[in-house]
Amino acid sequence: MLSTVIFAAQANAEKTTYANQTGQKTIQQESSAIASFAGGDWRVERHPEGQPAPQMQQQMPPGMNPYVAMDPYGQMMMPGMAAGYAPGAVMQAGYGMPMGPDYGMAAPGGPMMDPNVMPASHWGGYGCQACGGAGCQQCQGGGHGGRLGKPCADGSCQGCGGAGCGGCCGLTGGHVYCGFSRGIGNAWDMSPYGGPCAPRWADVVVDATFFIYEPGNTSTVLASQGGANNPVLNTDNYDFTNQGGVRMSLNRVFMPGSFLEFSYLGMGNWASSQSVSGAGDLFSPFSGFGVDPVGGYAETDQGSLAIFSTSNRFDSFELNMRRFFTSANCWWQSSWWVGMRYVRVDDDAVYNTLGAGGNMDYTVDVDNDLFGAQVGLDSALRLTTRWTLSAFGEVGVYGNRATQESTIAINDGANVLQETTAERRASMVVEAGFLSTFKVVPRGTLRAGYQIVYIDGIALGADSFNFQTGGVAPLNTALAGRQAFINDNGNALYHGPTVGFEYVW
Repeated sequence: MLSTVIFAAQANAEKTTYANQTGQKTIQQESSAIASFAGGDWRVERHPEGQPAPQMQQQMPPGMNPYVAMDPYGQMMMPGMAAGYAPGAVMQAGYGMPMGPDYGMAAPGGPMMDPNVMPASHWGGYGCQACGGAGCQQCQGGGHGGRLGKPCADGSCQGCGGAGCGGCCGLTGGHVYCGFSRGIGNAWDMSPYGGPCAPRWADVVVDATFFIYEPGNTSTVLASQGGANNPVLNTDNYDFTNQGGVRMSLNRVFMPGSFLEFSYLGMGNWASSQSVSGAGDLFSPFSGFGVDPVGGYAETDQGSLAIFSTSNRFDSFELNMRRFFTSANCWWQSSWWVGMRYVRVDDDAVYNTLGAGGNMDYTVDVDNDLFGAQVGLDSALRLTTRWTLSAFGEVGVYGNRATQESTIAINDGANVLQETTAERRASMVVEAGFLSTFKVVPRGTLRAGYQIVYIDGIALGADSFNFQTGGVAPLNTALAGRQAFINDNGNALYHGPTVGFEYVW
């Protein structure tokens, strides 16, 4: 009876089992304590995970095996698929490129294993024999000094396509930056299994902007030399250059597939100044260029100097609710959003004259406060696991309250005239651009692109100069009692390159 019990226990212990936990062999035989002691298995060295060293696997007959593992490219390893496989032959998995001619060749010093079985591991289910089956993650470090301190020999890691753990790491697929690129794959992986379905997401986005400003103001002549038909200084004489600014976005998950996004754009400040000199032959629009009154005003006409200066700044704050959707193959990922936006545009203009018997300083300060709703759409093409090209656009309708404050100082402030007025109107803001992003670390992505912001229906300082007079001298008397004026039919275009960084925590 004792021999019967021992035989039954041994038969039950040797039934085939399948792994359901990371670190287990996919197929192996359990041994009873009695058989293990008798056979000397207790002397076998065990791995850090508590699993025995790879053993000779029982060959499985050809045919469909529902428990067979997948190779790193998503193909099921079927009997006879590997080159050199023949019924009755004993081959080893874990060396060489899956589906390649060297697959099934025994690695130096490695155990012989069934080619239909891929041992489980700690990294994607792919075994790395040089690390004792612990997985590619344990071998990171460019071929030496992984987390377990074990080298990852070339050709020993199935998860890297047979090129070794170093072969699929690094910014450009090299072997130098294994730890640097862990978890984000080959930089140039174009296969459907390269990770295109990973959602586009960033908790924080910071861009440096280098915009140029182009005002859409009406051209007004400020100085004419010798008469009305020879303009030498206009309000469209400006020379703006690219100015640095910033764009920042903060995102927070709102519901599945949606998040709230807060963005700021602005901080740029554009300024330009142009001047013209004369020999007592410069005339201003206050007198109709020396016509009314004849010869003009002493402070503005028959002058020797005229200067036009202007500056502009805008700031934008927006809060959007964004929804994502993805194409069937994940290569195209898009989103749409709706939200509220506040835009402020400050524009100043200064007109200085040095006339035959005095001087004048005319300053106009205009503020535009726009508040309204907007909608937007973007679409991104996932070229590789790390590289994405995208384009976006948004448009909004706003209510704009434009205010104008002006000061005319005559003869160094001896006489000062101040005027103010305001208007309300509907305005529009359009924003668009394209970006290229490249993930450099698992949580960080570099981005660069080009962006435009167009604002229509705003007041600009140069458009709000008021040259109405009573046609009498002196100038301070001619300006007294006139009605304040503001022109809110202008527009502004900001555009330029952007570079920045996305971060996920």
